[in-house]
Amino acid sequence: MLPAEISGKIVVLTGKFSEVDRAQAEAALGRLGATIGASVTKTTSILFAGARAGSKLAKARQLGVTILDEAALKALLAAAPAAPAAPAVSEAAAGVAGAPTPSRPVEGLSGKSVALTGTFVLMKRAEAQRLLREAGAAVGGGVTRSTELLVYGDDAGSKLDDAARLGVKTMSEAELVALLIAGGAADPLLAGAGEKLAQKAAARAEEATEMTKVVAELKAFVRALRARKDVHVRRAEIGRRAGKSKLEQLRGIRAPQEMIDLYAEMDGIHVEWSFVEPTGGGCIRVPAVSQWTRFTGDDSHYMNFGEDEEALLFDEITAEGNTWLVRSKTGEKGSGPRRASIIFASAAEGSDGVIAANSLAEYLRSAMQSGFVSYWPRCFRPLRNVSYAEQEATIRRFQATPAAPVAITPGARVEFFYFSEGGRGEALALFTASPSAKTEHNGADFVQVRLDEGTLAWIPKTMLKVCARRDAYEQLREPSFDLEAAAAKDLRGLCDALIRAINPLAHYSTAGIGVLPSNARRAAGLLSARPLAAALSAVVGLLAAISAAGLDLSQTRLLVETGDEFSPAELSRLRWQYELKGLLAGMFGGALILVHHASARAGAAPAVMLAAGLRASISAKLAEVAPALVAACSSAEVLSAPRWDHSSVDDAAALGLAPGSIVLCGSGY
Repeated sequence: MLPAEISGKIVVLTGKFSEVDRAQAEAALGRLGATIGASVTKTTSILFAGARAGSKLAKARQLGVTILDEAALKALLAAAPAAPAAPAVSEAAAGVAGAPTPSRPVEGLSGKSVALTGTFVLMKRAEAQRLLREAGAAVGGGVTRSTELLVYGDDAGSKLDDAARLGVKTMSEAELVALLIAGGAADPLLAGAGEKLAQKAAARAEEATEMTKVVAELKAFVRALRARKDVHVRRAEIGRRAGKSKLEQLRGIRAPQEMIDLYAEMDGIHVEWSFVEPTGGGCIRVPAVSQWTRFTGDDSHYMNFGEDEEALLFDEITAEGNTWLVRSKTGEKGSGPRRASIIFASAAEGSDGVIAANSLAEYLRSAMQSGFVSYWPRCFRPLRNVSYAEQEATIRRFQATPAAPVAITPGARVEFFYFSEGGRGEALALFTASPSAKTEHNGADFVQVRLDEGTLAWIPKTMLKVCARRDAYEQLREPSFDLEAAAAKDLRGLCDALIRAINPLAHYSTAGIGVLPSNARRAAGLLSARPLAAALSAVVGLLAAISAAGLDLSQTRLLVETGDEFSPAELSRLRWQYELKGLLAGMFGGALILVHHASARAGAAPAVMLAAGLRASISAKLAEVAPALVAACSSAEVLSAPRWDHSSVDDAAALGLAPGSIVLCGSGY
């Protein structure tokens, strides 16, 4: 864009700019004739978006506003006329009433790059900027790597989080005032500053509620979360205090007093995070006060709390499990606040939900203690038919000492987690895509992986971690491991080891080649290090050994934890038990995947690739238990390669990858 083209346009800046100061950029754009807007509306012409752009970027896309990046902004700023020099102040003028106070460098501020955030008690933001400049500081708009100090007041926002992430020193308003006074600054704003600040602090303490402390704890929690190297914070929004009209709305629905106290401190919170090394993460989403903030009956929310009950959604943790405030429709007499129970209910269990806490303060503190992990109110509660072992493992990992993530490099053996499946493979190459709708959920960093089961795919780095463990999967995958000899020596031990490597059968999925059991892909990866004929012979031999031993395929077998399991949390969720028919289904499914991959790669029919004797043995011994595998091995046609659910070749172009590349990006749910 040419500098002349921006004249007369309404422009908005959003996100974090690494090389551009927000305030200086807005001033320069103004000198080019642009009007700076605070929010994106129908009249906005251009949005300059930096990193971590949020709702303004989404609104601009919705309205069709032109979106430009930091590089385009820098190019425009380079062409902007220089800012006019400030008029010099003579010594005579300095003594005239109303003249600007001459600059007096203050140690600790002079020569430093300073930013401000929040609301100040003694002064307006512009007055604070003036005092800092007079003390010799350079005042910027945003917090960048070049910022040396952030001065914060009440209701400090994301800049405080950025300062913590970048290691920028912070200073409160009171500390700034003390430093200015000690440095000899003589300004009417500083007269009686100590007393004024003390009075304000006393008044604030008198007005404080328990929620004042809780919200302060929430803000500190989010700052600490952002500072963790093992955690990626996708979203962290804490609303400012709700206005009087919103608080009146809550009083109008007779909301519990502590809910009103909460919104008086914070108009909603939305935090989402995940471990850099998968899996695991958390979410809290308490909405801002709106027209939807009201108690309604079952006809509106279908949660089955009962005809005599009404409920308000308080924390939308997941799509299937949320926390509600539930109370009787016929409440206490009078017009004051009404008590409500805090109930966590998944899906439509309604009255069968659990009391999550006895107060909202207790609820929010427990949520922080549990890392906002999904279903946390259900965790560590013994349940007969449901296990939350995976969530409990995530909570324990969150509470433990953070472990620094291991960098993924080409050649590394990696483990990947893809919806309800996953496996291992070798990292081949790294790629960073340009920001787009395809990168919003899983990030812009991708790794090309040769999956053990046979697929070559690009996978978001957020779904991968380096794997260095020599567990049951790695041991059994070694070509030198003789599966048939192990079956002859200790068949039960081999079956247990195979389950530790591939997991019990939990569900079925589609792959473009038919329906596959959930443990088929790991079984394929385990078998893939062997020649196809050897892998097929091993599967046939396993069935023969189990049949010869007369083992009951449907008998539930308990597994003893040894520490070399591929997925201990998943096994715990399945209560450490399995059936042999589920193990065989996984092995047959794995063999089927390998046959399809081998045929597709070679462009040859399996009937041509496999020896007649092997095909005859497979047909005779597996006809009843694995008809799909028998049909594939006997096919006179070239087979297609298996597909992963939610995989796509259409995403490759959008991400800037080679056409036809398989991308396992998922749909983001």
